[in-house]
Formats: sequence, structure tokens, C-alpha cells
Amino acid sequence: MNIKAMTVPNDCSVAEATRMSPVDFKSTYKAKGWTGRTLAIRWGVSASWVSKVANNASRELHWDDAVNGLPMATKD
Repeated sequence: MNIKAMTVPNDCSVAEATRMSPVDFKSTYKAKGWTGRTLAIRWGVSASWVSKVANNASRELHWDDAVNGLPMATKD
């Protein structure tokens, strides 16, 4: 397996990124038409896990990236 190191521009403040508040996290996925339950199904985790992540103000940044990158939910 060939893994290349990722280079980050000098002006990029990746380490200084600010986490979303729990309220912002939830309002972001809700604004896109998702619920905690449907998000859990999408991400393959339990609804309680989504709740724990959403309510954790110190969550890992990849969860904020994931919720920001969600598509609009569709009604089937």
C-alpha cells in the first residue's frame, strides 16, 4: 500500500480550527433535513452515538466535517 504524506500550505490553520457548538452541530444536520435517527442509519452507528457526538463540545473535528458535508436529506 502506497501512502503519501499530505502537505498543508503554511497559511492553513488546520490545528486551530474551531469546533461547532452542540447547538450548531444539531441545527446543521436538521437544516439539511436529517434527524439523529436517520443520520445514525446513514453513518452506520446508533442514534445514541450520534447524540453523544452532537452533545460533545470537544468532539473530534472530523465529525464537524462530516455534518457540514452532508447532502440534503431526501423524503422517500
